[in-house]
Formats: sequence, C-alpha cells, structure tokens
Amino acid sequence: MTDSATKYSVTRRRFLRDATLTSLGLIAAACAPTTGGPTGGGGGGAKGGEFHGGWPYVLAPQGHWNFFATNAILGGGIYTDLFIPSLAVYRWVDAKWDFWLAQSAQQNGDTYEVKLRSGIKWDDGTPFTSKDVATTYWVGRLASYGIWNFIDKITTPDDQTVQFHYSKPTSLGERLILRNGIKPDKIFGALGKKAQDFYTGGGTNSSDAGKALVAEMNAFRPDKPYSVGPYKVDPASVTAAQLTMVRNTGGLFADKVNYDKVVVYQGETAEITPLVLNGDVDYATHGFPLATDKAFQDKGYKIVRGPIFTGPALYFHWENAPEFQDKRLRQAVAMAFNRDEAGKIFYGSSARAPQYMVGFADSLVKNWTTDQSKFNSYAFDAAKADQLMKDAGYAKGSDGIYAKGGKALAYELYFPSDFQDWAAAATYTADALTKFGIKVTARGAIRSTQLPDTNAGKFTIAMNPWGTGNPHPQPSLVRPFREFSKDAPGGGMKYPLTQTYSGGSINFDTVLDDAITGFDTAKQKDPIQKIAQAFNELLPCIPIYERLNNNPINDKARTAGWPGLDDKIYQQGGGDNFAIVMIMDGTLHKI
Repeated sequence: MTDSATKYSVTRRRFLRDATLTSLGLIAAACAPTTGGPTGGGGGGAKGGEFHGGWPYVLAPQGHWNFFATNAILGGGIYTDLFIPSLAVYRWVDAKWDFWLAQSAQQNGDTYEVKLRSGIKWDDGTPFTSKDVATTYWVGRLASYGIWNFIDKITTPDDQTVQFHYSKPTSLGERLILRNGIKPDKIFGALGKKAQDFYTGGGTNSSDAGKALVAEMNAFRPDKPYSVGPYKVDPASVTAAQLTMVRNTGGLFADKVNYDKVVVYQGETAEITPLVLNGDVDYATHGFPLATDKAFQDKGYKIVRGPIFTGPALYFHWENAPEFQDKRLRQAVAMAFNRDEAGKIFYGSSARAPQYMVGFADSLVKNWTTDQSKFNSYAFDAAKADQLMKDAGYAKGSDGIYAKGGKALAYELYFPSDFQDWAAAATYTADALTKFGIKVTARGAIRSTQLPDTNAGKFTIAMNPWGTGNPHPQPSLVRPFREFSKDAPGGGMKYPLTQTYSGGSINFDTVLDDAITGFDTAKQKDPIQKIAQAFNELLPCIPIYERLNNNPINDKARTAGWPGLDDKIYQQGGGDNFAIVMIMDGTLHKI
C-alpha cells in the first residue's frame, strides 16, 4: 500500500461529515409527509457476534459526553444513533419516515404531534418519556437547533405525547423534529428548565443572559455516557484505538438488533485503511482515494457508491472578477473543461459531474422540479464554449488567452489544499481552463485559512461546496445565494440576489423562502423549478462533480445480511446511514 493510498486529512474527514450528516442548524431539511409505522424489514438473523466500524472521535479531556456541545465523543457521527437515537429515520428512496423512538406523528393544523413508544428505558432504568424529548429541544434551542426558527413552543400533554407548535409553517420542520438524537431529562432536565423559563420569558441568545446560558450549556459535562438505544458505550473501553458498545437491554429495538457488541475503531482514513485491509473493520465511511478503493476491491470487498449530494464548485467574486458578471463567461467555463474527468482523477467511478446543473443533486431533480427539459447539462464542448466567449466580445491573443479591450482574462483559483481530492480537481481545472484560453493559476491554503478568506471575499475564483445531504433541495440552494454570499462574513462572493433570466426577474432570497413555506411540498415545486431554471441559466456557481461515497463492506469476516449493491437502501443520504438502519432493524447479523 502506497503512501498516497492511506494519507487523508482530518479536516477533510470532518468536512464530509458536516456536509452529509443531519444538520442541527438552518440548512437541515426534510420533504415528505409522515407515513408508515415502525421500522420494517430485517429480523430473523443470527444473534450474537460483533460489528466493527470506524470513526474519528475525540478523547477526554477534550472529548466528553455532552452531545449538545462540540467535541462530544462520537459526536456528529453515525454511531450515536445506536445509543441516543432520534424519533425517526428517513427512507430516501421511499420518501417516508421509519419511526424509532416515535410510534407515530401527524400534522394537526399548526401543531406537529408525536406519539412516543412506551416500555423503553434508559440504561439506568429510567423510563423514556415526553420529558426527554422536550428537554432535548429546550436545551437544543441553546445549541441553535434549527426547528426553533419555525416553532414557538413545545407542550407535553402526557408521558407519550409531544406537541410542537409552528409560528412559521414549513416543510423543513419534520426533519428538524424527527432527526435529532434524544437526550435524557434526568441529566439535562435542570438545564432544560432554565432554558424554557428563559425563552418563554422573552430571552434571546444575543443577550448577556442568553450568552451566559449558552456558555453554561457548552461547559456542562455529564460524568458518563447514557443510552436509550439498543447499545450503550462501555466507558472503560474508550481508548485512543477503539471503544466498545454493549447491549442496552431496555433500550429501543433491544430485542431486534442482533450483535452483542459494536466496536468502533478510532481514526481518520490513514488509520482506518489498514484496519479495513486486514479485516478488523467491517464497514467504513471515510472517503478513500482511488488506490485504496482498488485495494479493497482486490480483497473482494463490496464497494457501495451511494450519493453524498455535495462536491466542489467554482465561485466567482462579483466585484473582484467582474468579467464573470456576464453569464456567457460562466456558461463557457462550465463547458470548457471536462468536469467528469476532474472528479475521476482522484475518485474514479466515485465521482460524477451533475447532468442537470441546478444547484442540487441530480437524484432529487425529478421529484422536485416540473420541467427538466429546461435544464442545460453543459457537457464538455470547447467549441461551444469558444463561441460563447466570442459572443461576449472576447478574442484570443497571440498568447492563446482571451482578451477584450486590451485586458486578458487571468485569475487565481483559491482552493483548500488539505482536501486532497479538491486539490487534484483544482489543479486539473486551472490547467484545462488555461489551455482553453482563460489563464487560471491554482493556489491552495488549508481549509481553516481558505474558508475565512473566501467568506471575507479575498478571492477572484474560489472552490467551495455545492449541495448538501438533505432530501429537500432548498438547503442545497441556500449555499450559493446565502451561505457563500449574503450571509457570509464579509459578503463572500457578493452575488446580487436579484437577477434577470429568461423567465424574468427573480429575487433568489424571496423564492428560497417560498420554497419552504407551508407543509404542502407539492406547492413548493413551482418555486423550486423557478430557482433551478434560473440557477441553470445564470450559474451563480459551477458544480464540478458530485462526490459519491465508496464505503467498503467486508462480508467475509463477521457480518452478514448485506443486500446486493443494487438495493435501494444504499441510496440513503449520509444523515440516515444505511448500515445503522440495517443494524437497528435486524437486517445485519453475524456470519
């Protein structure tokens, strides 16, 4: 195994985690009405054995057991679902919810009512009740849980009922309610009561009292882990190398899961790669380079290449690169280099250029737009790109670079150097565009430097992400118009949100709000179509490729029950991880 096959950045790993897992902030989203009952499928497998996974977690004293705060052990990862599960999990292909801690849920006017399962206990024997859910969301308000942008109160009529009242009805609300891990009232109840009293009394996080309460929440440190799921973390097992979860006999699906233990090896890609290769890890999510991917295949492992719904894109600063205010130049760039090739350099078949070019993943387009014929794919075509440049008044000089009015087109492409895949794509893109006739010099800096710089507008062309792992397209569309422009510290690329396209004038900020207003997602397709069509024509950013996962599955050592690679379960978004779903419903079991 070569060095290039095992090296990978900590920052990169966490970036992918944050881009694909369920967000607790404004961009978390959901799209489908609640249907169905308890988790189905699976079951009947052999009991016992162990499941071995991998995840980078933070050790004590920096690591801790407060899952509202940063640096919680396993925080932000897929394995927390096994001990602090959410109310439900989303089935992406079926567009429905499978209920976990919830028994059912329904919208009644402006109130979303959740009925909870009975007979479930925390690992200390305390019954699971509506108090745990209410406390989770009151403390969650201190942690900026996104649902509080749309609701104004939570009530608990009885131990098995929780009611969320909307002040701003939105289809984003369902995911923001159903897909957060539930924490125990016994541990967080006092803090939850403080938060409830503070907010119902008119308090805000921006006040001094609010800041103090948020600081108290962040500083709180439970002395041990807790669980209402089928497994609990054995605190004595937590080391720099691995940790072990054992059965929680009173928890959710305790009778359904098959494994006696779940072992999680600690590490980024460099540490996890050899463990996968030697058979110690059954499943990993780290995003492996091409050489490693091939090594896994040589071992006979299955490689799941499901959607991640995000990837790198080119962003043009409106003021620092004013030539690109002409949409024809952006359209030319989109066709001037082979975007498929830009992804395959690093990932092979685990990257693909989007075909619809609408600012959200292709797999969401047919469910959310009304006329896909309006979308240009911008397939690689240097001749068409050249014609667009000529139409815009540019001609190549003797040096082969396009110029107009004596000014040649020359820019810098600013990319995160610690994202190895993006660095490869940036180098390829800069070389290809220079060959085409737009001189581009690639310059990298680590993400912790590059992101603040791009937020502050210190660039001409920058590489930032497009898309995000949510089943509603609006959070993906937020990225170019708000996250990396209007809401960015310093204004980001300063893209004006009122634009003109073939459909007329559009205010992206207003239509983004229209796309999530109310509970009827069918009515949201018109504003989504409008934004998608305008995005496709104006290209406020140019998506280069969508990253697909390349998760190795070893079904030869310990685990069995994995469906064939064409099964719809592998189309799950990262925030509703397929392996966790299949552990929870009993599909996976020992050999």
